[in-house]
Amino acid sequence: MSSAFYRYIEYLLREQKNLEEKVNTMSKAELVSLGRSLVATYEESLRGFDGWFTNFYIMDKMEEETLKDIVRNLISIGFQLLKYDRDITKAWYEMEMSEKKRMAEEEAKKKTASSIV
Repeated sequence: MSSAFYRYIEYLLREQKNLEEKVNTMSKAELVSLGRSLVATYEESLRGFDGWFTNFYIMDKMEEETLKDIVRNLISIGFQLLKYDRDITKAWYEMEMSEKKRMAEEEAKKKTASSIV
């Protein structure tokens, strides 16, 4: 982890509560920007872990208990993200399907009404 990235993470951790509160008053554009920044930060963090796992020297030197702790946390945090991803994707899909069904029904009503005339 570079020192700049480390400082950025420290900043985010200090500002977490403030960011959570700001979400309620942010515009859609601000939410998109913050969301993209957060995803990029998480990706960078995961690349760092991947770098450790693929570095023989680090894996050889790291104590097994530390490695177990890292993996346990990756399971906990990662599975929470996967569960949320599944749930929000399902909700989005259901909303889209409902919208398509509503539009198809409206189109069918228009065709029926025009064929009656």
